[in-house]
Amino acid sequence: MDLNTRTFSRSACSRSKNIGIDPVPLSQKTIQRIEEAKKDIRDGNVYTLKELKAELGLE
Repeated sequence: MDLNTRTFSRSACSRSKNIGIDPVPLSQKTIQRIEEAKKDIRDGNVYTLKELKAELGLE
């Protein structure tokens, strides 16, 4: 299987042709953190950008 080494660009053609493949597999810790983040999103434990800016006093 050849790796896609072209740079990503958005165009009218199929997006599947523009997907890069990382030859290094994800670590178990990274996979676990992704699953935890997905659970947080499902449970609603997230901030909008507006809420985060207000929380940090940036708005």
